[in-house]
Amino acid sequence: MIYLAQDEEQEAVAEMTRELGLEVLYPVARDVEAESAVPAKTWKAVVETGLTAPVSEELGGGGIPSAVTYMTAVENLAYGDAGITLAAVWSGAPSLLLSRHGTPQHQAGVLGASQDLDNRGSVALYEGFGRGASELETTIVDEGENVRVVGRKVGVPFSGQAESIIVVGVDPSTRALRAVIVPRTADGVSVGVRDKSLALDAADLASIDFDVLVPRANLLGSEGLQKSVEWLRLAVASAQTGMAQRAMEYAAEYAKNRVAFGKPIASFQGISFPLAEAFFRTEQARLEVLEAASLMDNDGDIERISAVTSSAVAYASENASESTRHAVQVLGGHGFIREYPVELWYRTAATLSTLDFDPSASSFHAVV
Repeated sequence: MIYLAQDEEQEAVAEMTRELGLEVLYPVARDVEAESAVPAKTWKAVVETGLTAPVSEELGGGGIPSAVTYMTAVENLAYGDAGITLAAVWSGAPSLLLSRHGTPQHQAGVLGASQDLDNRGSVALYEGFGRGASELETTIVDEGENVRVVGRKVGVPFSGQAESIIVVGVDPSTRALRAVIVPRTADGVSVGVRDKSLALDAADLASIDFDVLVPRANLLGSEGLQKSVEWLRLAVASAQTGMAQRAMEYAAEYAKNRVAFGKPIASFQGISFPLAEAFFRTEQARLEVLEAASLMDNDGDIERISAVTSSAVAYASENASESTRHAVQVLGGHGFIREYPVELWYRTAATLSTLDFDPSASSFHAVV
């Protein structure tokens, strides 16, 4: 049995990141959406935690936290704003992959890149359907001293800013997961028009087509790669859970203060019952994320890790969509007014649900 109670370090991280999310991220969320960019001061505050772009101690960084600690940090930052949080997480994802799987040549500039406030990293993972990492269709095939990368990726962050992109794909002959560094401006890399999504514009998302030849030296190591990819997927579920928690708490507070027919609307079953169910489901989403993270920390079987991660990702995604939708409904006519934050959370949840979602499965049924 996995014990999911937080230790002292995780409690401290949760407190610090919750405060940062509320006091630094939340106040600028609307400005970030309007400008499609995170203010330099806000970006600096997030990056300097060392949590969103973790670098191993061997490379001079502060170390890679446990998966449970990392997911706790992401959830609590996203309690302030999921968009800014995921922009920082996605930009820092190459630091994690290179620290764990890069060659000494790859790792030479990792620490500097992670601390450079103007640097933006990028990992191309999603393909527009909700399959696990082992079912990706992008191929990475050996061709002599080179490898050829062929495929299409969607929702690629910082597609117009990152100098290089780590592309995740498979060897078509073995279905083994592979990852390779691809220069963004290389011949055969076609970056689409920047996606104007319902939200998350600060992450500079776009679709990219690859049919490119790069040196074999650009390949990352494969040992443990699938667990690292599942880690990246789980981080999004953590952010969705933090956002769902915030939406429910905001809606509940509104319902306690909004008076209709002579009493607070929270006293009506049509309001209170769905809110209670949403709180319950959000707690379940949190526990599923923590279970997957704990399996990662305890070197669980990779097939089990992948199954539990996929379940957590699906559940957290649908829960965030449902919870934020209900928050909008609780506010009634105020729900879609930009003066209130619930409509932003609703749009963000809708955008995230398209990145890693399997329409063939019900996310409210656990994968066992």
